[in-house]
Amino acid sequence: MTLEEFQLRLDVNASTVQAWIEEGWLLPQREQAGFAFSELDVARARLIRDLKDEIGVNDEGIGIVLNLIDQVHGLRSVLRELLHAGAGRPPGP
Repeated sequence: MTLEEFQLRLDVNASTVQAWIEEGWLLPQREQAGFAFSELDVARARLIRDLKDEIGVNDEGIGIVLNLIDQVHGLRSVLRELLHAGAGRPPGP
C-alpha cells in the first residue's frame, strides 16, 4: 500500500510516519514511486501507537520493545528450523 493509504488506514500524518521510518521502527519497501507498506508495517505501526498513546512508553523504550520483539521473532524462526531439521533424526540418548 502507498504512504497515503497507510496514513488513512492508521489515521497518522506523514511526518509521524517519516519519523517512525527514520527511527527504524518501520521498514517499508522502497519503490520508484515512494514507500510501499505491508500488513506487517500496519501491525507494527498499531503496536507503536499503542505503546506511545495507551501505555505511555517513551521513544527510547519503543525502540527497545521493538528490538526485543524482533529478537524473539528471529529466535522462533531458528527454533522452528531446528525442530524441522531434527525431526528426521532418531531421538538422542
